[in-house]
Amino acid sequence: MKNILARGGIEFLAVFLGIALSLWVDDYRQEKELNNRIIDDYKNIYSEVKSNIKIIEKVINENNDIILSEGKILGILNRKVPYKQDNVIKLVTNIYSSTFFGETSAHRTSVASGRFNSSKNDALTKQISKLYEHYFIRLNKNGAWLDDMSSPGVGLGPDLPFYDAIYKENDIDSESIKKYFFSDKYQDSFLYCRFVRSIYMMRLEDTKNQLYKVKNSLESFLKISIN
Repeated sequence: MKNILARGGIEFLAVFLGIALSLWVDDYRQEKELNNRIIDDYKNIYSEVKSNIKIIEKVINENNDIILSEGKILGILNRKVPYKQDNVIKLVTNIYSSTFFGETSAHRTSVASGRFNSSKNDALTKQISKLYEHYFIRLNKNGAWLDDMSSPGVGLGPDLPFYDAIYKENDIDSESIKKYFFSDKYQDSFLYCRFVRSIYMMRLEDTKNQLYKVKNSLESFLKISIN
């Protein structure tokens, strides 16, 4: 009787250990699969971040060129540089809205799947979240502000006399253009647009710095994970 009970106890223990081991193996397999998918997500986000760095640097360079044109216009408005119609028209029409809208599909896909917030690397998750959910959103709002300044009837919109002069080479009212250029209306619009761009440039630089932080963090993480 005792032998039967002992044998039954051993068999029960063996079955229990077998089930426990099977569950552990299954959990381990699922966790490993999730970690591999998270690493794939990070690789996609890394590629997206590198692409965004190229885009934002191009936008920064374009805006720096525009700022140079604005500086020359300011010199003419302040009477430090002689007014020349052709030069003024060229400078004014060089001012436009060059804004950045980041690529976000890799991050959005990871978040939507639930994997992004399952990562155990809290520091990296916070850095990436800060980029996409703070810096990009703030930059988009400031970019929309700058874009509005280039809309018809607003700020330095394309309905100004300078743009008309481009298409009316033989019918240009030079006196009217000069009068408008030195008017309070144009100068107020110009200075306000210059102010908006200066704020936008600060936001661009802040976002670029965060992009590089995320890029460097992802490089370190992926190097460790792959090795």
